[in-house]
Amino acid sequence: MATKTLVVVLVLATACASGGASSSTSSADAAVAERRDRNVITSTELADPALNSGTVYDAIRSLRPNFLSNRGTQVIPYEGHEGAVDSESGKVHASIDGHGIVSVDELKRMPANNVTEIRLLSPAAAMQKFGATAKQGPVILVTTM
Repeated sequence: MATKTLVVVLVLATACASGGASSSTSSADAAVAERRDRNVITSTELADPALNSGTVYDAIRSLRPNFLSNRGTQVIPYEGHEGAVDSESGKVHASIDGHGIVSVDELKRMPANNVTEIRLLSPAAAMQKFGATAKQGPVILVTTM
């Protein structure tokens, strides 16, 4: 009986020890993940030479491809045209330094080496910041040096 108890104690001690090590590693990984905002690409991430020599669009496509996902066309009723569909509604747009809304295609011509931050604004946040010009879609806000 003492041998069985000793075996159980050893098994439990081993399980606790390995669980503790795994837990501390997971805690460190979780801390890093918490510091990285999934809606922001930082200058540190953009400093990678492979990204820095390309365009803003390429950096986004590499680091956060979800930024470029359209949310689908929205029906925007407006006076005299109830149920009309705006072909730009729900699409991802961009803004450089907060100056108006431009097509995401503009980011294909913009070098990444002078960008300090790229942030994805939700459709609601974009509408709050840019009003109707956000077209009920998300906006990629690019901040330059």
